[in-house]
Amino acid sequence: MARHAIVIGGGIGGLTAAAALSGKGWTVTLYERAGSLEPIGSGLALGPNALRALDTLGGVGDAVRALAAFRGDGGLRRPGGRGSTAPAPKPRPPVSAIRS
Repeated sequence: MARHAIVIGGGIGGLTAAAALSGKGWTVTLYERAGSLEPIGSGLALGPNALRALDTLGGVGDAVRALAAFRGDGGLRRPGGRGSTAPAPKPRPPVSAIRS
């Protein structure tokens, strides 16, 4: 029996889900309300686990790494461009789970 998936939204999550399902033999219908998918001039930070997940999609992780414009430490900035002066967060005690 043929498997069919409907994916709602053409953002990074929707496109990744559609690509993964299609790669596994599913027929995928993707719905996006925008008339076209165009760059909007924003940045996207991907952590190591996100890149490893993209590696499972047939080399997509390497393609993303090749397009990366900024690598290294990041930081928080205020809307005017100045660095954040917020104090470092206080260390939290470890969390313990108790099962009764």
